[in-house]
Amino acid sequence: MALVAGCLFLGACGAGADADVYAIPLTEAKAKVRSTQASYIAGSQTRSMRSAGVEAGGLRVTMPNAGTFSSSCFLRFEAVDEQSTRITPDCGDTGAATSDAAARFVELEIAALVRQTLTGEPVDAEALGKQMAKVALKNMPKMQQEGFAANEEWVQQQQEKAIQRAKDAEDGWGE
Repeated sequence: MALVAGCLFLGACGAGADADVYAIPLTEAKAKVRSTQASYIAGSQTRSMRSAGVEAGGLRVTMPNAGTFSSSCFLRFEAVDEQSTRITPDCGDTGAATSDAAARFVELEIAALVRQTLTGEPVDAEALGKQMAKVALKNMPKMQQEGFAANEEWVQQQQEKAIQRAKDAEDGWGE
């Protein structure tokens, strides 16, 4: 019985359960996430999330230590019923596979930190890393295409610069 109650509270057990739905009223969920700075240990660093302000329909949160940049995401709050709230992180969509994969990584971290905030369930950094690896593998072909395209552009730029240097040398401007 305790396991069933725990699964209902966490909103993450069983087939078809929504991992982003919590057994907490909307206003209480917003207040709790807004007032809490959550963190977890990932390898040698501490990853943290904090509120950056209320916006229409949700809350802006930041991860100031998300690698070499600070990530800002929007948390969308939706009442499922009087006692349940769905919280969905959205870190944006640029259409570029590499930046969208990075945004998805942060969304996964934020979702885990929201779960920790609302349920007390600690973030499982190893499981989170496996989810991120799946995202990377799924996006790898498009990320490689983007990388190769960038390399081709760089090669083209270098060729154009070499041609310009040769013309400058012919005109007496070179070394």
